[in-house]
Amino acid sequence: MIIQLAHDGRGTRTAQMMLIRAFLAQNVATGCAFGGFATSILAVQDRFDTTRGMAALALALTVLAMSGLGPLVAAMISQIGLRSTMTLGAMLAAVGYILLALVQSIEAMLAVCLLAIGPGASLLGGLPPSILAGNWHPEARGRAVGIAYIPFLVTFIPLLGVAVMQRFGLPAFFLSLAALHLFLLPVLLGVSEPPQSDQPEHAAVDAASAGGSRPAILTQPLFWAILLGEGILQASTITGSAHIVAIAAEYGVASRWGMLLLSIKGFASIFGSVLAGLSCDRFGTARTLGLAGVGLTVSWLIISMSGWLPALALAMAIMGISGAAIFPVVTVLVAQIFGVAAFPRVLGLLGAFTLPFTFGAPVAGWLRDTMGDYRLAILLLISASLAAAIDFGLIGRATRVTRTRAVRR
Repeated sequence: MIIQLAHDGRGTRTAQMMLIRAFLAQNVATGCAFGGFATSILAVQDRFDTTRGMAALALALTVLAMSGLGPLVAAMISQIGLRSTMTLGAMLAAVGYILLALVQSIEAMLAVCLLAIGPGASLLGGLPPSILAGNWHPEARGRAVGIAYIPFLVTFIPLLGVAVMQRFGLPAFFLSLAALHLFLLPVLLGVSEPPQSDQPEHAAVDAASAGGSRPAILTQPLFWAILLGEGILQASTITGSAHIVAIAAEYGVASRWGMLLLSIKGFASIFGSVLAGLSCDRFGTARTLGLAGVGLTVSWLIISMSGWLPALALAMAIMGISGAAIFPVVTVLVAQIFGVAAFPRVLGLLGAFTLPFTFGAPVAGWLRDTMGDYRLAILLLISASLAAAIDFGLIGRATRVTRTRAVRR
């Protein structure tokens, strides 16, 4: 599949290597953050004698920093390039995980997540892998970004993390995550800037206008529609990762099986990333995101109705497939609608304006602590995921109408 992606004569081997580097960078950055904090939420709660909501806030603050720094990351890429940006991110995140092994309070841990791990993950695995993979394979952007965002490490970190924490403790687990970032540094030294690619032939928004200034982008209704849908879907899948172990425990499922549910979600995400890339190239990006919203709705419905382990496993498989489609497909949708020139800036703004949605996991934890169970939180997640599916269905209809008019002209 990788060989077929690079067929435009601009360096097949180089394009392949950049796709591999994008895959590794994305996996280390987001795999350690999402897999690591989802795996350790109960251990963090016990270590610092805090509430479930406070423990879940570690992941939320990490995602907050990852999203909020989008415009800054886009500016850094244009100023110092992908290689330097990603290398700085790996080093910053490594320092952050080392500090997590040393802190003695939940407040200090949350500060490290906000100021070091989140920014590091954003510089390393947020926007840069999408640009690196997509712009080296412009003719197959959906498949390339889908491959780069296959969540391989999210699958294995929960299983390995449980073993490490049981034998060596939580600090050793955080040190192992730091080591992964340090091992990645030699790989990042080989990152090369992608060649310039042309604008899409029929963009739904005037690329020159949208790329000229932030106000021009912010006046586009499609921008806000994408923001709403993406924010809801990201909040839904992140909340699932952060709380499924705790939800399973309240159903009476042993913690080792709860960790297995996280791994099932990770395995399903591997297939989901590939399927999402193929789907958006074949059936359209907005339709693929709408299906992801339907999938998340169904997964939360199953979780709300049964604590039977096979049912929970099915729900997490559906959630993994659906969640893996969100960010890679959104990047392709943005390139199609706003043009490649405006691509980094639009993605950066989307990240910044989706900040409120990053608090889905701690809000779910707060609702659980307040209400005594997860029923209200799950009901809200079902409703929101369905609303996001409808939102992307309307976006798809609007872009099809706009492109049809452009072709007729």
